[in-house]
Amino acid sequence: MPRKTKDNRKKSSINKKVKTNQAKNTNDNKFNFDEEIVIGLRRLDEPDIKEEKKKKNKSKKQQKNQNNNKRNNKTNPKKDNNSRKKHNNNEIEEPEILIKSKYMNNYEEPEQNLEKSSKKNKKKKSNKMQKQPKKLTKKQEKARKKRKIVLKIVKWLTLIAIIIGGAIYAMLSPIFNIGEIVVQGNSKISSETIISLAGLNIDENIFKYRTSNVEEQIKQEAYIDTVDVKRKLPNTVEITVSERKATYKLGYGNAYAYINNQGYILEVTSVKGMIPLITDYTTSQEDIKAGNRLCTEDLERLEDVLEIMEAASSVDNKLRRSIKGIDISDKNNYVLDLSTEKKTVNLGDVSNLSTKMLWINEFIKREDGVEGTIMLNVDLNNDMPYFNEKV
Repeated sequence: MPRKTKDNRKKSSINKKVKTNQAKNTNDNKFNFDEEIVIGLRRLDEPDIKEEKKKKNKSKKQQKNQNNNKRNNKTNPKKDNNSRKKHNNNEIEEPEILIKSKYMNNYEEPEQNLEKSSKKNKKKKSNKMQKQPKKLTKKQEKARKKRKIVLKIVKWLTLIAIIIGGAIYAMLSPIFNIGEIVVQGNSKISSETIISLAGLNIDENIFKYRTSNVEEQIKQEAYIDTVDVKRKLPNTVEITVSERKATYKLGYGNAYAYINNQGYILEVTSVKGMIPLITDYTTSQEDIKAGNRLCTEDLERLEDVLEIMEAASSVDNKLRRSIKGIDISDKNNYVLDLSTEKKTVNLGDVSNLSTKMLWINEFIKREDGVEGTIMLNVDLNNDMPYFNEKV
């Protein structure tokens, strides 16, 4: 073995020093996670006041996002394992990336979830936009509206046609043939006469006749004032009438024309009824027919007659019954016929009727059985009425 020289010894000592220095440098170059401070990262042991405040101010929405992240991690465990393996493999080569992945994972996940939720919302919106129909032009919209209107019209027309067809079928069926005709409210005119005037027949369809036409036909009878015809399904017709009442009669040759209080001529008959006779009227003989009415002049004087008879009945009904006739030729001097009392009354006009009726009643009692004329056509304020005995 060769002996070591001084130069060799010096070289070996120098190499040893270099090696020690290199070892120190390698140890110094090693990254100490506890002693070194990484920019942008915080140490786990050191509490961050701002983050604590943020955590306190976090709302329920952030907690929900964290829960969603946990669920996503549970559903995708393979991805987490793969990421962990990658970090483990790169621990020595890239320590900064390892630190970030370990300690910043909780802060990166909510942002990722927000991005995912925003992407999902965008997808939903895009799907909605795709589902929405395309906008139509004005012409297309008008055409669509016209089609809808036409369809509605067709539907309504079909319904109406069905209803009309069913109604016609029901009307023509024998179920609605007349089986009974009921007449009410008549006393003067018989039910058979009213039915014959109506033109209704048994076993004919109840809808064959219009009620308005039937009412007009019945009103041809002068004694009928009002008529009401009703159908009572399935097979009954009800006729309700109100009759006019004869209250006065007109002399018509050897016959009499009965009239009511409204001046309607009800009938012309030879029967002398027990009603007052009105004489010296102005209505022409040609117009004295059943159903006609007196002329306007006679109608005005008929109103005065009604007032006279009402005043007589207010004093004594016997006095009213004793008036057998009234001469209406002069409206300033109506003449009353009291044939049962053998007297006539020159009444004058219709003024002071209540006072005049009291005078008539007094003269009847005073001149009982004496034939003559009671003169009341005087000024009762200045003159006294008197009685002219017949000579």
